[in-house]
Amino acid sequence: MNQPRLTRRDFMATVGGIVLSFSLVPKVVLGQDPPRLPGSLQTNRTLDAWLRINADGSVTVFTGKVELGQGIVTALAQIAAEELEVPLGRVTMISGDTGRTPNEGQTAGSQSIEQSGTALRMAGAEVRALLIGLAARKLGVSADALKVTDGVIHAPDGRKVGYGELAAETDLKREATAKVPPKPAAQHKIVGKSAPRIDIPAKMTGGAAFVQDLRLPGMVHGRVVRPPRYGARLDSFDEARVKAMPGVIAVVRDGSFLGVVARREEQAINARLVLIEFAKWSGGSALLDPAKMYEQLMSLRSEDRVIGEKDAPVPVGAKVLEATYHRPYQAHAAIAPSCAVAEFKDGKLAVWTHSQGVYPLRATIAGRSVCSRATSAASTPKAPAATVTTAPTTLLSTPPCWRAPSMGGRCGCNGCVTTSSSGSLTAPP
Repeated sequence: MNQPRLTRRDFMATVGGIVLSFSLVPKVVLGQDPPRLPGSLQTNRTLDAWLRINADGSVTVFTGKVELGQGIVTALAQIAAEELEVPLGRVTMISGDTGRTPNEGQTAGSQSIEQSGTALRMAGAEVRALLIGLAARKLGVSADALKVTDGVIHAPDGRKVGYGELAAETDLKREATAKVPPKPAAQHKIVGKSAPRIDIPAKMTGGAAFVQDLRLPGMVHGRVVRPPRYGARLDSFDEARVKAMPGVIAVVRDGSFLGVVARREEQAINARLVLIEFAKWSGGSALLDPAKMYEQLMSLRSEDRVIGEKDAPVPVGAKVLEATYHRPYQAHAAIAPSCAVAEFKDGKLAVWTHSQGVYPLRATIAGRSVCSRATSAASTPKAPAATVTTAPTTLLSTPPCWRAPSMGGRCGCNGCVTTSSSGSLTAPP
């Protein structure tokens, strides 16, 4: 049996018309990238990563940037207070704590206000709009009729509701949209005004301002012996002499790494001096003579690039001046000894450091010092969670609390790295 052949012309003539049906599938369904958000919101996209409204009407602000003496924590507090319409004194800053704050990489390049400040400004505006929306439903009035003053939302008829009353109903576990316009500069009351620096009082009064100020229960002190030359090999040292010194707990050697642990700081310092005196090293490259460093650098192979070139000819009779300037070597480094504190407790490791990049440091801890030990201890290692924080001056709760929060979540890196519910990684010891 022959089937009839139907051409497009015959089909159109038969139906007399055609209806096309299609849908615009959202990008997320199609697997495309979500819309780009400003600042660090792009990589930390939930509102609760940045802000928390407390039952007493105060606000906790989280930032992955750290205080290095440049005043950014105070500036970021001003930005959040401005957008939320709360007094600066009711804002508590949590900074550079990998268990609690958004991952903003490193604090560098004068980008803290650009990245973290932009994120907090947009998140603050959106949270303020959410709170006003809740208040409008609670008071039975239009959101446009409400005004916010010092964290209290006022209706035209005199009724009011505070942020604290709305805290339990405020769901910030949602993705930021960055669609709520922030306040225009002309309306700013806090941003752009001089404010007392949050980090200064502890530095001036001898409080817990730096890692060196931390004193945890049962804390011991360590010192490392550096080799006299790059690549030098440790041949021998007088371990017995050092172990007999007051307060010495252990002498640690791992290849050419040499260190000492003691009960008190001055005991560790004295033990290190004895280790240096009796340690024998061989090999390695001698350090450059500082007086001859310029000549040494000039003798190395160079790669020349033309940055700019003047096209116009040199005027007749112009004087040509040539000069060479150089200065002694200056290291872009800390002016005080490096310091870090670690506490392993209840299966969790907390590390405090003055690092500008606590998140890259956490990855280093997980990648170098943990996984090999954890996997060798058991075939299915049970990874303790950990956090890396900056100096105490960045954790500005009163009184300060240095305990690492309890973390949980799925595991990666052979069980050595855990992911918290907020999406930030934490590293074991």
